[in-house]
Amino acid sequence: MEPGHRRVPRLFLERDLGGAALALDEREGHYLGHVLRLKRGDELVVFNGRGTERHARIGVLQRRGGELELLEEVVPQPESSLEITLLQSLAKADAMDLIVQKATELGVRTLVPVQTEFSVVRLDAERSARRLEHWQRIARSACEQSGRHRPPVIVPPRPLADALVSLPPVELKLALDTTSATRLERDRPPPRNVVFAIGPEGGFGASDLERLTRAGFERIGVGPRILRTETAAIAVCALAQACWGDF
Repeated sequence: MEPGHRRVPRLFLERDLGGAALALDEREGHYLGHVLRLKRGDELVVFNGRGTERHARIGVLQRRGGELELLEEVVPQPESSLEITLLQSLAKADAMDLIVQKATELGVRTLVPVQTEFSVVRLDAERSARRLEHWQRIARSACEQSGRHRPPVIVPPRPLADALVSLPPVELKLALDTTSATRLERDRPPPRNVVFAIGPEGGFGASDLERLTRAGFERIGVGPRILRTETAAIAVCALAQACWGDF
């Protein structure tokens, strides 16, 4: 970015972006005016994650909402050619938030939070629903910041066994295991899709590893050091994009 050049703000709006104008509700108006510090006449990009992205200009901005003038369309940033599914053991709140944010920035297509043998976090149905909405907001915000058009699909938390049964067919399944000497290989034939299984802070338990093996997962390591679960998730996604994706 050139000195003095301000990046055009982006706003995710989960609705149709056709027509010449778009009304903003109180929350959206507050975000533009008080968080992004925009004012009438300022320009931004709006996108809906469904393929439509447009330049826009603030026409009205008031306490209870506002209105955008919708301008020319923008060609959305293409998704990575590598489809990554992240089977992520539930982590504590801040760590899980970081995983969602960085997985979105790194092009993960699907994020599946799972309950494993040594998971510390336990969520009932009500808390699961609240956390899912919270993670979806984080993913949309990460799209706004990173230029990505389509947020990843985040499914409700579920036991590992249930998640493995519901996985679609994929070319490569890899589970992180600190005892494995196998590494992510750049010269492996590049897959179109890959699933990474990341354990909790204590690692996968014996029953977890047995389930993953039966489901066709290979065990890999990422080096000699023990990584926190959020670091491991970020590391493997970045490595996969560098080896086989769009990095």
